[in-house]
Amino acid sequence: MKVLLGGVPFGCDNIGDEAILASVIAIFRDLNPAVELVVSTGDRKGAEQKFGVETVPLYGFEQEFPASDLRHGLKGVDLFVWAGATGLSDYPRMGCTLLREAQRQGVKTVVWNVGMNDVLNPSFFQIRGRKLLLCELVRKVFRYDLKRRWEERLCAAARRKIGRTLERCLLVVLRDARSLKELRRCGPFPDAISGADSALLQGGIESGNLPWNDSAAKRFQAADKRLAVCISAQNPIYEQQRFCDWLDRLHTVHPDLLTVMIPMNLKTDYFLMKNMAGKLQHSEHVLLTNFAEPEEVQELVGRCSLVISSRLHLMILALNRLVPCIGITRGSKIPFFLDEYGLPCAGTTDRIDFEGLSEMTERYLSPPPDFRKRTQERREEMLNSLTQAIHLLKPHVENGIGENIA
Repeated sequence: MKVLLGGVPFGCDNIGDEAILASVIAIFRDLNPAVELVVSTGDRKGAEQKFGVETVPLYGFEQEFPASDLRHGLKGVDLFVWAGATGLSDYPRMGCTLLREAQRQGVKTVVWNVGMNDVLNPSFFQIRGRKLLLCELVRKVFRYDLKRRWEERLCAAARRKIGRTLERCLLVVLRDARSLKELRRCGPFPDAISGADSALLQGGIESGNLPWNDSAAKRFQAADKRLAVCISAQNPIYEQQRFCDWLDRLHTVHPDLLTVMIPMNLKTDYFLMKNMAGKLQHSEHVLLTNFAEPEEVQELVGRCSLVISSRLHLMILALNRLVPCIGITRGSKIPFFLDEYGLPCAGTTDRIDFEGLSEMTERYLSPPPDFRKRTQERREEMLNSLTQAIHLLKPHVENGIGENIA
């Protein structure tokens, strides 16, 4: 059986997406060791070397490889899998276009642990430019909110497309129950289920194998407590200087604390956090890392005391190791995930609740005695949900049996 994993911009320096990919590959190979896996990725050589898979271009996410060209990558493929991430709200048109292209080619399709925020990506569904000027003119002349109605129509059309496309899939698994609830705003989907993010299965490496220099390793190991921080460059925090000032005050209160800045995208997050580190008064309290592999990041963050992050997958990797997290939200996916563990968010990237952040940091730098036990219990429940989803996937991977819903 031949399976194409796509629908996600793999190979684009997002460590979270690569954690998803590694885990999905492991799932499929465990279900059927003989399965032939093909990955649609922007880093074809890297994926081939690391996973021993066949690759095709990153259809739909690179200008030179439009979604319509997916038909070339589908030759001989039995199953196309939209393999994760938050694409149902982040890039619903593209994800659905890829699914529909596969369906037109007679290839079975599966949606596998994809997330959905409660709001569709504003980058695609907000009126801008000349259209916005037109809307402003209509509002002033006719007192009619054309912008709101126009955006509502765009979102409604996207949801209808999601409904029509996914109802033709062999299996639909959403990343969590609240994502499934959002999907059901697009259609009834009585057979769709919620599973869990595939990255819950991400493996690690031995700490001695982390690829860093001796100086950085010694600083990390010498710290009494370590605070992991990741700020996404996709939605930078608005009050960057104020956040840096907050970190300086935290280091004053906790002089033995090392802030470990962990970029989840080495081409964007790294340079943002490098700039932030330069604004801090005491560089000896900060360590900026540049690990590129999810197993390296999981080992690193697993040895920290607390995580503050606006990147979802750093927190997933941290909670794989039972490390407490505080979210800075940029959409509903972070609170959706942290609510599963009863963990807090300290405002949004537009407006951080610094007073709340201070209180939460003090609470979780030395978490309650039962924290690890409660977190492990909740993690086991999420893994059980993932296992149930894998059980439903199994017959379609073992034998290639099943038809897309007509």
